[in-house]
Amino acid sequence: MRSHQFVSSADRARVELAVHVAARRPACHRGGVSSGRDAVRRAWAEFVGPEATPVNHALTALTTAVGAVVAPVVARRRGAARAGTVAACLLAVDLSGGAYVNNTRACARWYERPGQGDAQHLTFAALHVHPAAVAWLDRGAARRVPGAVWAAAHYVFLLESTAAIRRYPDRRRPLGVALTVGGLLLDGALGPSVRAPWFAWAYYPKLLLGHAAASWWSDEDLRAARQQ
Repeated sequence: MRSHQFVSSADRARVELAVHVAARRPACHRGGVSSGRDAVRRAWAEFVGPEATPVNHALTALTTAVGAVVAPVVARRRGAARAGTVAACLLAVDLSGGAYVNNTRACARWYERPGQGDAQHLTFAALHVHPAAVAWLDRGAARRVPGAVWAAAHYVFLLESTAAIRRYPDRRRPLGVALTVGGLLLDGALGPSVRAPWFAWAYYPKLLLGHAAASWWSDEDLRAARQQ
């Protein structure tokens, strides 16, 4: 009888342990989901700036979505293969939303916060090797200049313009406007992309008018961000 009671007690202990472990699993799962959501929120805040308004959030999402839908349609109608339409979509997701959000006050202040100096701005520009992707997208299409020359000209112009804006901070606002216009004129001289004709109109406003120069915003706006 005592042996039977001992076995029963052991079984009950195992059942209680299993119930305890099972009860904890959903909580761990919820914690993982919560952490994932927090990571997404942080990434979005770093993209739009922590001070972004509800309108900024909505317009960033809207411009990104419009670019993601329209760009592959345009590319497809102009002869792009399936891989090309995917590339056009990815380019537009970055550039169409970025052209808007990088020109908002919240984003300008975020990119001029303490720790964000000339080196960070130049690195950000250097990472935007999008002209090479556009040249690849246009492969096989009739162009005014070879794709490699087209891509190199746009990329070098971006880097040189970013360096000029950061070298003369007192003139950043007019320089941002003038060099953005210069980028559009360069695109016209070289011949716009065949399958992403919108490219320069998003690339330069995002990176020169917005990120490098914050041309829409006064020194006082940016100074407040640096002092925080």
